[in-house]
Amino acid sequence: MKFAWFFLFYLVHIVHSHHFAAVAPPVVFRGKSLTGILPAVDLIGKNVLVGIFYFIGFGLFCLESLLSIWVIQQVYMYFRGSGKAA
Repeated sequence: MKFAWFFLFYLVHIVHSHHFAAVAPPVVFRGKSLTGILPAVDLIGKNVLVGIFYFIGFGLFCLESLLSIWVIQQVYMYFRGSGKAA
């Protein structure tokens, strides 16, 4: 049961923190508080240096998303191989 809670909350964390932050739609935050792709495209026309920093932040969010997906795959393989699934 502990693994089920982990998978549930970690998937919610990946979707919310990583994917939402990587896109950063202006739904919740009206300003440019998250360095996602939408604010980066918006800022690249106004201030190129700030836009580049936002694109770097977007790339790091994408890298962190890939790392988190790899981590959950490793935990799942441990879960299936350890016999705790039964």
